[in-house]
Amino acid sequence: MKNIKQNPLLLRVLSGHPAFFATGLYFVASSIGLVYSWAFLRGFGINVFHYAEPSDFLLASLKEPLTWLLTILALLLTLLDNALSRHVEQKGPSRFFGWYTSERYRQYNYVTTVVAIIAFLFFYASAAEMKVRDGEGDVVTVHVADGSPPKQLIMLATTVKFLFFYDHTTQRIDIHPIESVMMLSATSPDPSKDPLQDSLQDSSQDSSQDKAAKKPQPEEATLEAAP
Repeated sequence: MKNIKQNPLLLRVLSGHPAFFATGLYFVASSIGLVYSWAFLRGFGINVFHYAEPSDFLLASLKEPLTWLLTILALLLTLLDNALSRHVEQKGPSRFFGWYTSERYRQYNYVTTVVAIIAFLFFYASAAEMKVRDGEGDVVTVHVADGSPPKQLIMLATTVKFLFFYDHTTQRIDIHPIESVMMLSATSPDPSKDPLQDSLQDSSQDSSQDKAAKKPQPEEATLEAAP
């Protein structure tokens, strides 16, 4: 009982009602997906709330494992810092660390962690947007049901009812209902090819062509007719 009283309010609630853990985990996962999806698609002028269902945000967080990794890391660091704060508090009052051992500091610590996680999600979504605008991403060939020619597009995101694509050439955004898309196809990369080796070969070919272009050409002899 003494240990429970020393724990934060959240841990006391979870110890008394274990079923809340699953609900809390679902809420955290959906919140991560909601913030990331909104921040990412907002850069392309898409309001994800017009197209998504609540379950889509849960899947969106699972599609980005790095967001989960850093979120868990931030929470662990917060719990460790709060545990250290209680440990220092148990040693007795201190003139220099009174603010660090206070319960208010530990409560603010959780708020700061949530703000830091949201800031990271915005930064991560902005970096992902820049990569897509540079032409990087999941390139797929989209075959639609209206009979129009297939197009190679970058897939931005998916929901239960819609598919979002980006055309790097025209900077056009395409949003298709799932029923209107007949097929998505993509080219599998050849594992026998080394991208680094290919880039080195391309660089050597370019340098050879530059040397050939800079090589002075022999002057053509001109013959003048005798008067």
